[in-house]
Amino acid sequence: MGKEKSITIGIKESIYGQLEDIVQKQGSKLEDEIAEAIKSYIERMRAYSDDTFFQIGKAGKSGLKDIAKVHDKYLYR
Repeated sequence: MGKEKSITIGIKESIYGQLEDIVQKQGSKLEDEIAEAIKSYIERMRAYSDDTFFQIGKAGKSGLKDIAKVHDKYLYR
């Protein structure tokens, strides 16, 4: 495993209480559960940014000058 970094965050008491409940039920450590949640978030965001559906806007250089006027024609022919 790589070098670890520490962070300090403030969260609402209600969220902290829910985290404590999870930790007690799982028999794990709070730090491990938070690290796992962050890892899951990173994986979801990476999958989102790699999804070609969400990259459509990045590829939108068609060279057509009249898209605003006749977009239905291009979409539905």
